[in-house]
Amino acid sequence: MTSEQRWQWQALLELTLRRLHGDAFQGFFSKVMSKLHGDDFVPVRAFGRRGDKGCDGYLLQSGQLFQCYGKLHDAALNVDNVVNKISDDYAKAAAGLAPIMQEWHFVHNLFDGLPVEALIKLKELETANRNHRFGAIGPQGFEDRVFRLAEDHIIALLGPAATAEDTQNMRLEEVSDLIKAVMLSVDADQLDAGPVAAVPYDKLEFNKITGCWSHLLLSGFRNTPHVRYYIDQHPDAELGTRLAKIFRDRYEDLNMQGLSPNAIMRSLYEGVTGIGSVTPERQVAAHALLAYLFEACDIFEDHPSKVNA
Repeated sequence: MTSEQRWQWQALLELTLRRLHGDAFQGFFSKVMSKLHGDDFVPVRAFGRRGDKGCDGYLLQSGQLFQCYGKLHDAALNVDNVVNKISDDYAKAAAGLAPIMQEWHFVHNLFDGLPVEALIKLKELETANRNHRFGAIGPQGFEDRVFRLAEDHIIALLGPAATAEDTQNMRLEEVSDLIKAVMLSVDADQLDAGPVAAVPYDKLEFNKITGCWSHLLLSGFRNTPHVRYYIDQHPDAELGTRLAKIFRDRYEDLNMQGLSPNAIMRSLYEGVTGIGSVTPERQVAAHALLAYLFEACDIFEDHPSKVNA
């Protein structure tokens, strides 16, 4: 696995976990655990009135029991519901699965972290039930487990990821297709590389874009001259202006919602590629297009030192 692939898979995993909720989230967790642990992991589902006894999955050798909570991304978090779910599901498991349970783990997709009330509840349960160990598995726990898998299993879960070689061999027609999706009608043109601009590290730092999203933007800067040439040479002289306005409006709308810089990047990326599995060629084109828009200050803000210069 190359670093480029890891960054892309980190982004794809985040997008996946934010989309999934309820039974779909439980199903994804079961797929990850089954690929990682084989037959040692037993997926569990409810059967009619018998229910699942507070168990969504179980590791045979260690006695670890897992209960999933997949929040719908756009829904407000109800802290009381989370705390009550932890308490109620553990009580069910302790009553119905006492002979086989050694540990109880709460699995969630809360990217901003568990509410402190949930941590307090887990600690209270641990203090009151010394015979069991307790834990929580969130997005970082998913990432740790996914990246312990073989690459073919990661591809099966998240789809393929672009490599450095893919980035070096960006196909301009992929950029054209992306812009067509935004502008509805853009014609392809001949690729002719221009000068490579300096990466605006100060702007990345000022806008607080971090992690995989920062790395994916950095990889996209390698191809911004091609995107710039394509737009500059396009028969529609207003293409660049209209494209810039569309993305500036999208950025300002997301920013007005109070989203974090990484959340804005995630939304802009998915708005370009669409939802679902994306080919490496399309990933590279999306990185390049967003890097071009970032460099041109059509999305995010320029460093104050440059604004005031």
